[in-house]
Amino acid sequence: MLPRLPEELEYNNCRGGFEPAPTGKKMITLSRKSGLTLIEMVALIVLMGVAIPPLMTMWADTAWRSGKAESSADAGFYAQELMEEIKTKAYDEKKLDDSGPPWSSSLGTDGESYPNFDDVDDYNNYSDAPTSGYARQTTVAYIQLSGNDWIACGVGSCAAVTDCSACDQCCYKRVTVSVSRNDNVVSNLSLTTIVSGH
Repeated sequence: MLPRLPEELEYNNCRGGFEPAPTGKKMITLSRKSGLTLIEMVALIVLMGVAIPPLMTMWADTAWRSGKAESSADAGFYAQELMEEIKTKAYDEKKLDDSGPPWSSSLGTDGESYPNFDDVDDYNNYSDAPTSGYARQTTVAYIQLSGNDWIACGVGSCAAVTDCSACDQCCYKRVTVSVSRNDNVVSNLSLTTIVSGH
């Protein structure tokens, strides 16, 4: 048995098939033209205005952190470079001719100038610029071990040391190399080491 056709359908000769009969109502059809309406454009602009500022802030923060990390790595390299150079030098001027202790009563150069420093304390208060934008400074101080702590000792007491058989005598020097950038992206990155007169 064939299915019944609803009464609302009629045959259209032009199209060659059945279609709904006109009911007197006008049908609304959507246009197949592509593009954006004015409302869609305004919505898109508002959405981009809300989304772009946080993305730009995040990008700028990431770029700044990346630059700071690179500058810190460079500063660490410059500090390590000078520290390695200092560690190759003699403990004291008197160590060069095997006449010490007692050690030198003053820290600093013994008439030499850089790059002809021959002992560790020649680098006391030495500063230079390893490359454009960076500054490097070195300090040297006599120290001694007191329990578990390193404490500063006066130059006079270190000059009075006659042997270095005990840890509480001033037979050590603390060397600190600090590097900073002129724009304060890196401020006083420091390396410290202790050298011994033993």
